Amino acid sequence: MRIIESDSQAKHQQEWLNSCVDEEIIALNVRSLYGTTPYEYLLYSPKISRRNDGRLRDRDLKKYQHIELGGWWCSGVDPLNDYVLMMWGCFKPDFPRRDCQKIHKFIKYEHPFREETRAFFLLVPNRIWVKVSNRSGIPITEEDLQHPGGFWHWVWRHNVPVTIVEGVKKAGALLTAGYAAIAIPGVNAGYRTPTDEYGTAVGKPSLIPDLKHFATEGRQVNICFDNDTKPETVQRVRTAISRMGRLVVNEGCSLRVIDLPLGASKGVDDFIVAHGQPAFDALYNTAVALELWEIKLFTLLTYPPAIALNQRFLDHLLVPEGEKLIILKAPKGTGKTQWLSTEVAKAHDLGRRVLIITHRIQLGEALCDRFGVNYVTEVRTSGTGTLLGYGVCVDSLHQADFSR
Repeated sequence: MRIIESDSQAKHQQEWLNSCVDEEIIALNVRSLYGTTPYEYLLYSPKISRRNDGRLRDRDLKKYQHIELGGWWCSGVDPLNDYVLMMWGCFKPDFPRRDCQKIHKFIKYEHPFREETRAFFLLVPNRIWVKVSNRSGIPITEEDLQHPGGFWHWVWRHNVPVTIVEGVKKAGALLTAGYAAIAIPGVNAGYRTPTDEYGTAVGKPSLIPDLKHFATEGRQVNICFDNDTKPETVQRVRTAISRMGRLVVNEGCSLRVIDLPLGASKGVDDFIVAHGQPAFDALYNTAVALELWEIKLFTLLTYPPAIALNQRFLDHLLVPEGEKLIILKAPKGTGKTQWLSTEVAKAHDLGRRVLIITHRIQLGEALCDRFGVNYVTEVRTSGTGTLLGYGVCVDSLHQADFSR
């Protein structure tokens, strides 16, 4: 048994080392748990229903039986309770359970059952503290060194810039790099929206107390979440950044968004491993304010492009067969209208009508004239009517009859 435990401990430590986390940070914050011990860390809440003798109910024992096979636990300190060790944390089982909502997905991390989400404030060794101090330019006083709150009290007291990440290992990687990093267990875990018994929102969202404690007037706060290629995940992350970012700004902080480039490196720890700390330093130094980041989103594509061209004109652009929706993005003067004229002509050759929708009436009329179809106001007076299709402005959609 000891040999197995020793091997697991080495495996757990290596996992954190692979995320570029300092060995001393790992030693201070990560512990390997086995057997029945994980139950003490995950099922302590008084909100959990128990048997008359105080034991857990069979359904909960069955649900969590996989944790007995071992895993690593991490928590940190509690800034809302004199910086003592926090009871809340996360456990990563060596053999995760299936998600009952998505049978093909496993639940990677377990958090204390029926307890509200908190944030992670990892214990920080003094040499890392000095590194953060040097990077931020904020000195450490003798009073800071003597205070029981140590590093995180210093961060709170002196308005040291903080970076919020998703996942505790990522916080460890950024702390190692010299950044005061706070971790939350998910992109939506930094704020809460009050709901009724049916799950319907009944109030406005607010920051969780841990983050609100550090959202002090004048502090610079950064958000650095994972990148993803799935459109639905991308949108979910962007929405979470905007919502949490607005709440932070409302507290008087300045907020910046650190965008990780798309690629094999999904999280900031992966990015540092693949590209080195100087590459992240460059991203950190060029992060943009929340307002500018939100404006930039309007110019970005949600879906990755199927075809990317590096040429002056579109010319004979071949559309992949079977595509039902085509979004064409190109600068002015590259031949978009000419390409559309060709596609409209192809549709007419096949006996298909076309519907041209624009955002301005004059533009719609000009395009219809070029494509050889009637604008909606010409349909009744023209001999061809809607035979070839017609054009309409979005403000005039009530005039269109799509049933014909």
